[in-house]
Amino acid sequence: METVGMVVSSKGREADILVQDNRVETGSILRIGDFYGIVAHMRYREDEKIGSKQKLIANVQVFGKLGNNRLLKIKKPIQPYAEVCLASEKDLGDMLSGERNISLGNVYGTKARAFLDPNEYDRHTAILASTGAGKSYTAANLIKEFLSLSLPVIVVDTHGEYQRLLSHLVKEENIDIDLEVYTVKYPRKGFRELKIPVSILSPEDFNHFIQLTEPQKTALETVLDKFEGGDYLLQDIIDKTEGLSQKDFHEGTIRALKRKLVSLERGFRNVFDRYGTDIAGIVKPYQVTIIDASYAPQGVRQSVVSYLASELLEGRIREKNEMSNPINYELLFVVEEAHNYASSKLSHSCRYQLQRIASEGRKFGVGLCVISQKPSKIDEEILSQCNTGIYMHITNPNDKDHIRRSFESINDEIIRDLDSLDVGECIIAGAMNRIPFLMCSVDDVGVKREHRRKFDYEREDKVQVASSGYV
Repeated sequence: METVGMVVSSKGREADILVQDNRVETGSILRIGDFYGIVAHMRYREDEKIGSKQKLIANVQVFGKLGNNRLLKIKKPIQPYAEVCLASEKDLGDMLSGERNISLGNVYGTKARAFLDPNEYDRHTAILASTGAGKSYTAANLIKEFLSLSLPVIVVDTHGEYQRLLSHLVKEENIDIDLEVYTVKYPRKGFRELKIPVSILSPEDFNHFIQLTEPQKTALETVLDKFEGGDYLLQDIIDKTEGLSQKDFHEGTIRALKRKLVSLERGFRNVFDRYGTDIAGIVKPYQVTIIDASYAPQGVRQSVVSYLASELLEGRIREKNEMSNPINYELLFVVEEAHNYASSKLSHSCRYQLQRIASEGRKFGVGLCVISQKPSKIDEEILSQCNTGIYMHITNPNDKDHIRRSFESINDEIIRDLDSLDVGECIIAGAMNRIPFLMCSVDDVGVKREHRRKFDYEREDKVQVASSGYV
């Protein structure tokens, strides 16, 4: 194999390499004898031991050698002056692949596939990138890969883009996958509507939509107990509040409860109905269910995410405990624009429900994938539970600091170089990766990006009437 460098010093699991070939870059995977490592960062250095000034040095994180079809960790430093080669495609395939694999693209600078371990999906994933770096395309590839393994996927689509992306991927790759789209609040031709059944909601469930005090919850429970059957609407509940006795509840509590319910009925019109969407029924193998909330107001989106997160987790808990109305399949719950639903400053219940999935989901087979261009706004408790990080181009110092605090698997060198990534490039670190970190060129989805806007509008015609001009 062709030599591309030489070890000039080493300590622990790190080695400094004198670079002798232009093909060596940040993210390159190198072979040093029987060991393999990845270039974490590069710098020019003056050193008399090298024999010349201003030589390019690559800092390599050595992660081990292959043995018994797995990577064995390094037990002592690499010997100085050892020759360094680029890892071959066969080396990369042997190193990265396991019994089951998914892949978002190629190992940076090679044609080798960047294989990941799909079994770690329920340890949760975060896709973090600046606007325009390609995070939606990366997420679409990740969803497609899990679907091809039969894992059901539920996507909260804040901007209405995943139906187009996934439809194109399914068509281009001829994958036998079902794609269902549910709209929220505003119906659209050709799509189903996500409906929430009022009659199954407990007083506690109303916290998904409105904040109730304990006296108000007690009053609402009294109202719900008056319905003998399970066939009623929100307006029916509002009407029943008129019958609450002031002997049992304070007049102010009754008025406040009614006011909140009336506001809920107005703001969530066309969201509630008698029977609702069967959440267990939308979780099916080889099916991605897209909840298109792009036209709904922010408050409605947050409530829908809260309700969905709760129902998905509770459905899996019921399955594990052999209770009625279970969700029979493990699943991946993908939340786009996660900073809108999981902000550390958000008091809405959607943040709490996502925290529940992040902390409890692994026990019950619910994986969470949060996607955001504003990592610093996402609750640290949620991010810290995401054991796989997919990082793309990020320049904001606050976002970098937040990532550093939230992820144990990422070091300062990786964070520092995030702003050097091009569109469609990512660094993958954590549980799904079989080496400490991996730089990947994400597969092209095939949907054209809008690279620039063309302001070529035509001037509107004006008709002269008397001394005035009218369009």
